[in-house]
Amino acid sequence: MSFIAAGEVLGATTPTRTVRLHGHPHLPDGAYTLVDSYCIDPGCDCRKTMVLVYYERRHVSTIAYGWETTAFYQAWYGRPLDSQTRAEMQGPSIVLGSPDLVAPESMLELFDTLLDDAYQAHFRHQYARFRAAIATQAGKDRVVTFVDRFKPKPNAPCPCGSGRKFKRCCGR
Repeated sequence: MSFIAAGEVLGATTPTRTVRLHGHPHLPDGAYTLVDSYCIDPGCDCRKTMVLVYYERRHVSTIAYGWETTAFYQAWYGRPLDSQTRAEMQGPSIVLGSPDLVAPESMLELFDTLLDDAYQAHFRHQYARFRAAIATQAGKDRVVTFVDRFKPKPNAPCPCGSGRKFKRCCGR
């Protein structure tokens, strides 16, 4: 399961979210841009987004967000979920391979603050648009071009957030 930014497939009109912080006790002042990325595996229906967080044009954190119920993720996973896997699949969590250049707990708190009904609806809508786009030939062509440029190294953590090496997970 590899994730790419929604804009790579949906185009430049894909919305991102930028938040300006001033005086936060644990995060530096400035603009934080949140970029949605989605799974490109045509057989996957994980209903998750990986939110890439940029501060001063530098990738500082990656947040996984799954919006479905525990029952959905348990059925999708194919077996009962232990507490750690459930926490990684449902709701927001910091991805294992996140650069963590800012305080991870503070980044999760900020994301939770932003996560209102409208933002959740945004993720669902973007996910549906992204899945429909990669089902077309033009979308598949964009994905292949992007993946060829940015395929993770075999021993790097898998971008899906499983905690396993890419070669032992989605890189098979």
